[in-house]
Amino acid sequence: MSGTRTGAETIRRPAAAAGRSTAEDGIRAHRAGTAWLIAPAGPVDERALAFAAGLAPDPECTVLVVDLPDGADDDTVDRVARAVPAGRDGLRVVFGRPPRRETAQVARRLADHLGRTVIAAAGTPQPIPGGGLFIPPERGPGWIRCAPGALGTHDSRTFPRLPWAAALPDRPWSLGGTVAEPLPAGVWLHAAQENPARTAHRSALRGRTAVSPESVTVVIGVPGEPALPVADIARFWQQLPPPLRPAVRFASYGPGRLSGGRHLADVLAQVLGEPVRMLSGLPRGAGGSAGSEGPEGSDAGSGEVLLVRDDGTPGRPLRAREFVHPPPSDTVGAPPVPYAAVHRWPLGDLPEIRPGTHRLADGVVVEVVPSGLWVRLAPDPAHAAEVRSADPDPERERVLCDAGSEEDLPRLRQLAQDLVRTFPSDLRRTVRVGVCRPAAPLGRPAPVVPAPGPGSPRPAAGPLTTAAAAPRPQPGAPGPPATSAGGHLGLLSLAAEILRRHPGLAGADPHPDAPAELAAVLRRLAGGGPDGTAAPGVPDELLRGGLRMLPVHQGATGLRTTLDEPMRQWYAGRPVVTDPNACEASTLGPGDEPGNTDFLIWSADGRRTDLLDPLCPDRVLFLPGSRFRVLDVDSAVPGVVMMRETGPHATPADERLDRAAVRELTRAWHAWHPDPHRNPDPASRAQVP
Repeated sequence: MSGTRTGAETIRRPAAAAGRSTAEDGIRAHRAGTAWLIAPAGPVDERALAFAAGLAPDPECTVLVVDLPDGADDDTVDRVARAVPAGRDGLRVVFGRPPRRETAQVARRLADHLGRTVIAAAGTPQPIPGGGLFIPPERGPGWIRCAPGALGTHDSRTFPRLPWAAALPDRPWSLGGTVAEPLPAGVWLHAAQENPARTAHRSALRGRTAVSPESVTVVIGVPGEPALPVADIARFWQQLPPPLRPAVRFASYGPGRLSGGRHLADVLAQVLGEPVRMLSGLPRGAGGSAGSEGPEGSDAGSGEVLLVRDDGTPGRPLRAREFVHPPPSDTVGAPPVPYAAVHRWPLGDLPEIRPGTHRLADGVVVEVVPSGLWVRLAPDPAHAAEVRSADPDPERERVLCDAGSEEDLPRLRQLAQDLVRTFPSDLRRTVRVGVCRPAAPLGRPAPVVPAPGPGSPRPAAGPLTTAAAAPRPQPGAPGPPATSAGGHLGLLSLAAEILRRHPGLAGADPHPDAPAELAAVLRRLAGGGPDGTAAPGVPDELLRGGLRMLPVHQGATGLRTTLDEPMRQWYAGRPVVTDPNACEASTLGPGDEPGNTDFLIWSADGRRTDLLDPLCPDRVLFLPGSRFRVLDVDSAVPGVVMMRETGPHATPADERLDRAAVRELTRAWHAWHPDPHRNPDPASRAQVP
């Protein structure tokens, strides 16, 4: 054998001994990597040779690249058969130029001539990461398998054939307003309506996303387009064979957050009732054409996922590769905590106390979060959800020292710096150590009461409502279109899916407005209108109807707000106030939000929202129009306004209920504030009345 410049081998042995072409046949086989190039005798086309050498090996077939002149006839096919290297395994044939006859006919002729199974590319294959080839639906039917003496059957769209591919349709299918489109790496979910920009994204996803035989990458959305309806994504999940679901890895390509700033993975886990595995970016694949590395070198061979920029282009590699988002439990309690299931941080020598969290020192842990590493005290701080939901820095990884306790911050900073010194030098140069300071927890807005000035008209109802949290949409992503019901299409879809999973919410005789009513509550939780009002265009009747579906909370709640002296006197002069808006409180008490006055409210008909928003399980919403009786303040709890919700059917004046409410609210106050000296700025928090 004599080698070419690329190391390919050319067959020169007689056909009688080797089963290959004679010189007068004019066709020869050249070894190229793990494949063979079948080409006319003479100088070898270096491009064809490099293409063949870059193809991935096939575990069940010998790969042949047949590079013949245009319009090869049956005689040429027979000569190709005589040039094929001897063997008993099947053959996978890629034609450089399409033959004169249909690919299936040529494959059957080769199979009959050689007595071997032939798999041929019917269509125009595209190179994909790992040295594979993918035949898109618009470019042909795919790979055709022909056994000797048998008709051709469909094999797959992707080479090497993936074990999970047969469980998914090989053509796009509808999920309502969403289309599920096959990709080499899995599936792409996008809106049904096409647009010119979609073509570039399609090409990028096919050519850049790593292909894995172990996992199905489900890419969600399109950069710059609205978020997909969660109900459509849930419908896709429900159509998957259950044995395939553990292999699914979701990846956000479009907006990763829904209205109100909630992570798509958290909402999906809530709707599906199952853990959701979400990649932090797109798995890196070998870009461009087939390369010489093969699956080990380019599949997720590096184990990397790349950050997705706002325009869809790949950013830097992310250390945290995959997070698991558990579904909320059926019982009221702490919200589920997402955790890093796969990451590339060098923490292997530190004991892992739970997935993604390692013990760094006595009472100190280091947790893998999307934005990097979080060095903190072992107990979860109140702002933990805020840190865990923060997006990664587009430029570099960060090691964050928690500043929830200023006195512990120097120690945490020193431990973080010591940890970074243990990293390899190339990683040390790219990370930055910073401080993570808690802000207002996401979903727990700081309450604000508009206080009228002296002499201005008094409102007809007490303004108890807290201001709605500002939503945190994905940068650059437009909001979903509004519906006639005043909600959003995505929220209506989510509401319909929640009602399907929890039919008891709508009662024994559900009415057609139930999805719109529940969507109005979701919209309120996502931000609503100013001062706790419903979203613009959403009637209070819808919000009220949606809240009535939710479980009742009977017990102590609290909120903090700011009152000036005229407003304190206003409350002191009214035994009963009515709030026209949806007042929001917490079963954990007023908390540490800004303000100078705490309201303690005994709830009789307030509604728990943890089923809709598991990230804030302590929230209670009072229906618009709820009435509250202002109670006498016990001397043991100065600086508060105590109230009892009278409920829809209760008589406002009931001294027995008033005394019981004061007693229970006082007990709750001391449970929320075990330190008797904790009473910030008592001079500014005068008793009412």
